[in-house]
Amino acid sequence: MENPKATISEGVKQKDQDTLWNLPNDILDQILSFLPLKEAVATSVLSRKWRYVWTSCLALDFDFEKNMKPLTHRSHYQDQDFEDKQCQCQYVNWVDGVVERHIGPNVEKFRVCFPLNLSFGLFIDKWVKFAIKKRVEVLVLDFSAHSHRSIYLGNGLCDVLTQAFGYSEYPALKHLYLKSVGVTTRDIEFVLSSFPCLEQLEVSNCPNLMSLIVSSLFGLNLKHLAVEAWQDGLVNIRISEANLVSFSYSGYPIELELSNVPLLVEVSISERDGAVTDDHRALIFTQQLSGCLSQLRTLRIDLNGMVDREVYSVPALPNIRHLELEVLVDDSLVLEQINCFIEACSYMQKLVIRMQFKYSEEFMYPEVNLKEPAAANTCSHHHLEVVEIVGFHGRKGAVKIVTFLMKAVVSLKEVVINSAQLFRGEVVDDSDEDVEEEEARRQALHELKRIVPAAISFRCL
Repeated sequence: MENPKATISEGVKQKDQDTLWNLPNDILDQILSFLPLKEAVATSVLSRKWRYVWTSCLALDFDFEKNMKPLTHRSHYQDQDFEDKQCQCQYVNWVDGVVERHIGPNVEKFRVCFPLNLSFGLFIDKWVKFAIKKRVEVLVLDFSAHSHRSIYLGNGLCDVLTQAFGYSEYPALKHLYLKSVGVTTRDIEFVLSSFPCLEQLEVSNCPNLMSLIVSSLFGLNLKHLAVEAWQDGLVNIRISEANLVSFSYSGYPIELELSNVPLLVEVSISERDGAVTDDHRALIFTQQLSGCLSQLRTLRIDLNGMVDREVYSVPALPNIRHLELEVLVDDSLVLEQINCFIEACSYMQKLVIRMQFKYSEEFMYPEVNLKEPAAANTCSHHHLEVVEIVGFHGRKGAVKIVTFLMKAVVSLKEVVINSAQLFRGEVVDDSDEDVEEEEARRQALHELKRIVPAAISFRCL
């Protein structure tokens, strides 16, 4: 005898499946856009209708780690991986196969992330042309690797883009990210002048880029610019008469000029080099940012190694609401420098301290006795409500900084402790942390919890 409950259950499942199979194609495209590309392609086996749905995907993210790692049995690609011709060819064939089979009219995001060498330049040219012709909005070319090689697109980036569309068409590119790509100043100027919708440009470690100019002639509509240059090459950045809202630079010290940028409210500067003098550090406020200091609302500054010999003055920053300082906890004058910033940002609401520590391969550097500001010079801040500590370790200097802030900030409502390790301002894997270091941090957190007033929320991430 037939089980009526089983029949009803099967009927419900069949109805759900019919509903899924009969969704409009644009809805199916949106569903697939949330899946890694490998899984999106795998949906072709679900049914006859789904066989070619993936060929209209709006997001094409060719990430080696997400899609090909299981095939190569590598946890992370290293230099030897991309030296392996088979691995390179496997990646290129994968990207090329998807590009050739894609039949959708548009692509919202196109991302290539793998350290290819110059022998694949013509393939990369082809992929860029494909993305532009598909009216891509987000284009990411990331060829970074531990050896810091750079890909020079076979025909030069601006030539490739020129071939990809005629000037009568309306390019849709809004966000361009280039990492370890051999672009030139001419390439960037072409991009800025030819893509009227471009709002966000990120350039990272492109050693053939000597100069970067953003002005009313190039990139008038650009809103967000981020540059990273930890390789020799970039000499200067000049920004004038531009509508930038945010600007970020990290790398070796360069000539930086910002003028007539009335909409700029967010700036991040991280210049680091052992040969940099205190005089050069002072240029950040006296020259580089002098024309826009009064309008900034968010400021990120890297003080790592800057204040060990001298505490430099900080001009008034009346509109700053969010301040981030990356500090070397072992600098003896770091507390005094932090105090100067607190005093300068009198209406600040959130302060983030990103901590770095001195280490040696043989031993940990000894603890440094941090000099506290004189009582008469200590600022009692009345607007700062949230303090976040990133990269907290169980060092006495780190505990002393947190304790000092809790005393100096009378309006403090919340303290957030994040123990993640940092490298050049970025969070890195801390799985290899020393057991003794971990125990010291645990004890330090316990001590901090004990002394935090009950009125202050204390959170550990």
